Amino acid sequence: MSDKIKAFNVVAESYDIWYKHPQGKQVFDAEKNAVNHMIPKQGIGVEIGAGTGVFAESLTTEERTILCLDPSVEMIKKAKERELPCILGVGDSIPLRKLIDFGYMITVLEFLNEPIKLFKEVRENSKENHVFSILFINTESNWGDLYRDIGAKGDPVFQHARFYTLEDVSMMLEEVGYRISDAKGTLNSDPMKQEVDVDLVEPSKQSGVIIVKAE
Repeated sequence: MSDKIKAFNVVAESYDIWYKHPQGKQVFDAEKNAVNHMIPKQGIGVEIGAGTGVFAESLTTEERTILCLDPSVEMIKKAKERELPCILGVGDSIPLRKLIDFGYMITVLEFLNEPIKLFKEVRENSKENHVFSILFINTESNWGDLYRDIGAKGDPVFQHARFYTLEDVSMMLEEVGYRISDAKGTLNSDPMKQEVDVDLVEPSKQSGVIIVKAE
């Protein structure tokens, strides 16, 4: 088991507490709305690195089924408690053959050893006209600085993180044949402020996170 998976196993029990914090709830709503803007309103999707299933649960509807894929046993246990369809596994070895209408990741890119390998796996195991959305921490933003500092101080999760620009992500997606059809930014305020700017806007250095829609 890798150190990254061990780290997520350790924090699984307390993982959702942040999203109940006043600032954390705003962050959750902003990121959920960003993903909801980018993924289809119906079909079968997979959240890669779904963790406790907190996002998948909120994005599931009668028309939209979301499978939770995660390599952490403890995280998947939490997702199962939400009665979500779960698969214990990694994104670069997806046990789904041409079943997926869409896939997405939320702050998972930062922890991948081989992002391009995963992108290829998503493309090869999804339907021809699928959508792939990636929400990532913007390395050029104040939020990027914050999480980089947290990692440098030994945070059990973020010490393993690597951060990217929109250009970085675009180049990796293009390498495996995707093109970005839409990109938005949110968390446009300083992370030290309790009130979070949750508007979905054109990406800039002020955007704490960026989400792209690739096709």
